[in-house]
Amino acid sequence: LTSEMAVSLVGSLVSHRASPLRSAPSRANARRNLVVRMGPPLPTPDLHARAKGPIEAPVTLSAWLDYACPFSAKLFKTVTTQVLPHYGDKVRFVFYHQPQPWHPQSSMLHEAAIGVYDLGGVDAFWKFSAALFDAATDFYDANTYDKSRSKIYEELAALAAKSAGVSEADLSAKLARIEKAGELNTGNACTQDLKFFVKLGRQTGIHVSPTTQLNGMVCDTSSGWSLDQWKEFLDPHVGA
Repeated sequence: LTSEMAVSLVGSLVSHRASPLRSAPSRANARRNLVVRMGPPLPTPDLHARAKGPIEAPVTLSAWLDYACPFSAKLFKTVTTQVLPHYGDKVRFVFYHQPQPWHPQSSMLHEAAIGVYDLGGVDAFWKFSAALFDAATDFYDANTYDKSRSKIYEELAALAAKSAGVSEADLSAKLARIEKAGELNTGNACTQDLKFFVKLGRQTGIHVSPTTQLNGMVCDTSSGWSLDQWKEFLDPHVGA
């Protein structure tokens, strides 16, 4: 291969690769081939709105709770019936849904609570949550193992009507499976919001229930604490 032949060959390759007619698609083709990809769904509802107490409170105590978890029930009852009345406007309490996968019925309980919130607002949500924790053993594994999903939803709708004053029929409609032609895993009208809470918990690093946060930071607390123990923990932060 002579030097003249080498120069001619390289020039031919460069010309072939660099030619705009060969390598660059027209603007019209580029527009036709453009694919706009949207990200995953984002929450429209405020996931931090299930709260008791003023937003200006010096302390925000957040709890990631599971209605099927006995330890979540203990913490919820102590905080709502003893800790919050003791501190008044100094503590804000925020509830986050944290269904645990080892309680298969847990997602159904949380979907019902989300439906109650949608229908009746935050006051109805707190009333239903208190009633659901009080009746939690009715929905534990031993008492739901042989029940159908629709039967569990039926019992939850009845409990919501009795405890929170929402329409049993309206909640049942929210918990009914969405029917779409050709789709088998559609969930119900509350499923997407529950997915948002699960995603929020994962990206926040929440793994178990109950998990608590003090002003946004995960903190070590116990569901077995008495009011005095909660006071020892919270007093330095509320300026008591």
